Amino acid sequence: MDAIPTLDFSPFLSGTPDQRQAVAQSLGEAFERYGFIQLVGHGVKQETIDATFAAAEAFFDKPEEFKRQVQDRRTNRGFIPMFDGIAEATRKPNGQEAYSVGHLWRPEDPELLKLPLYAATPWPDMPGFRERLEAYYTAMYGLSQRILAAAAMHLGVAEDFFAEASKASYSNMRIIHYPPAEKVAEVTDIGVRPHEDQGLITLLVQDMNGGLSVLGPAGDWLPVVPNPDAMVINVGKLLKRWTNGRYQAALHKVFNASGRERYSMPLFVHPSWHTRIDPMTLVGQAPAGPDFEPIVAGEQVYRNFMAQRKSWQEAAPTAAVIN
Repeated sequence: MDAIPTLDFSPFLSGTPDQRQAVAQSLGEAFERYGFIQLVGHGVKQETIDATFAAAEAFFDKPEEFKRQVQDRRTNRGFIPMFDGIAEATRKPNGQEAYSVGHLWRPEDPELLKLPLYAATPWPDMPGFRERLEAYYTAMYGLSQRILAAAAMHLGVAEDFFAEASKASYSNMRIIHYPPAEKVAEVTDIGVRPHEDQGLITLLVQDMNGGLSVLGPAGDWLPVVPNPDAMVINVGKLLKRWTNGRYQAALHKVFNASGRERYSMPLFVHPSWHTRIDPMTLVGQAPAGPDFEPIVAGEQVYRNFMAQRKSWQEAAPTAAVIN
């Protein structure tokens, strides 16, 4: 049976050139077939992960009025209330609430700082909360750059290709709470609708309650079975577009049938706003069709968010794009 593969990343982090190349090859092959992989030997300390899970549980256990003190309806930062995300096709909301952290290293360009995707993070008054999330973000973003270096090696470009394209990144991280499905059944029938992520790659740590599944190459839904030693890595729409469809950005969804509260912590990795996503610059190929025509990364992602966030539509952010 088909299954999402598991890869030991430690030889890429500290191995010989041949070992690093072998890991890059295996990673790239998984991205080509599935768009997903489970990564062990990733180097992020377990105590950093555990501390962030504890911070997430403490935050979501707070009263709604407390959490809404750090809600900014104009941006993709701070508290995102239950049922805020909507599916374009069905208009049904997602059965989750979240807290979103902006990229820790903000650009110097004042024009970029006006945009919602570069907004500062509003932090709640909870001792140790910010420190724990920032430590997790720092570790995960550092790992993401090594994963992208491995992808660059597989694609035959310079290892720092994606780092150069991300000097003014608008990456962001979320901690997410999914109540048991039966608690939200009157409003929605799913934790997160089937979707593809927007950016280059996503790094996800999930708890042991399960619920994440991926649409496999044969058209069946493959469970991403929780592994306490692994994190999930998946390709986003920008990287699929940039590779001219060589890498897959698989549909995935969450349904929390565990009967318990589920928590996950994804980091969404993006390039700089002005990065031109053009297959010619990465794989040396003309666009394979309209879905692969060159775009400006930030403008495309902003438009997609506007279509999917109820609070953004209601607040009508005015800083739309930089021309």
